[in-house]
Amino acid sequence: MSEENEAKSSIGARLKAARTAKGLTIDDLQQITKIQKRYLIAIEDEQFDKLPGDFYVRAFIKQYADTVDLDGNALLKEYSDELPTSHAEVNVQNVDEVQPTRTSSREQPSSPTNRVRNYLPTIIITAIVVLILLFIWFMAVRTHTSSSTATSTSSSSTQVSSSKASSKASSKKAASSSAAKASSKKAAAKKSSSSKQTIKATGSSDTAYRLTNGAKKNKVVLKATKAAWTSVTTNGSTTWQGTLTAGGSHTVTLPSSATTVKFQFGNAVATSATINGKKFNFNPNNSSTQVRTITLTIK
Repeated sequence: MSEENEAKSSIGARLKAARTAKGLTIDDLQQITKIQKRYLIAIEDEQFDKLPGDFYVRAFIKQYADTVDLDGNALLKEYSDELPTSHAEVNVQNVDEVQPTRTSSREQPSSPTNRVRNYLPTIIITAIVVLILLFIWFMAVRTHTSSSTATSTSSSSTQVSSSKASSKASSKKAASSSAAKASSKKAAAKKSSSSKQTIKATGSSDTAYRLTNGAKKNKVVLKATKAAWTSVTTNGSTTWQGTLTAGGSHTVTLPSSATTVKFQFGNAVATSATINGKKFNFNPNNSSTQVRTITLTIK
């Protein structure tokens, strides 16, 4: 019985042994989990009073265990009697759904009613100007007609000729405009067909890549064959971070303003990524390095 109690009290030793078996240092674990080094050491030493609160004890232990390929939930259940009680839970995988980015909250499309209301003053002013011009034209025609019958007849002939010439010019202009539009559409279609998404390495580097001809809002899908911690940082701000379960996946939609995206893979050999449905081969040399940081520049 005493040996069983001793085994149960060694949760810190079990976590440390699992970390050592994966070849990770405390500094590596801090980079992957984003948990401060002093808290990781406190967990291994079972000095739980040094953590910020009871809730963080269970949350940090679960994330630690999942990162070193242990079942975090099973470990918490096994040592539930020795760990502080917590009344809240955190779903790390859905952190981007709980805290939407500021960019997405700002991009709310305006309704058709609001757009019409915005253009209403311009429409009214244009209508008034057209009415004034029509009134001036009507008064000019009336004055000209009352001057003399002969002048009116001559003027009418001149206006008929002018109208015919104007009609011919308008027809030529319309034909020219139609041809220009058709040519423009053909050129746009040709350009669109030749523009394909490409992801290429920058120089000889295997950690820096460039994305060209992507979507307005590029969609990244992350998948893992084993538990893998991953984070996505856009233009210096964290867009999403969390631990993917074995066989799990997560989709991240990058904002339209994204120019630089940094991926941090805690278990790179077990993680894959696609961008807009196309495979992102961020490990072309089949490196066995587990922790990798990849920078993607969007053009």
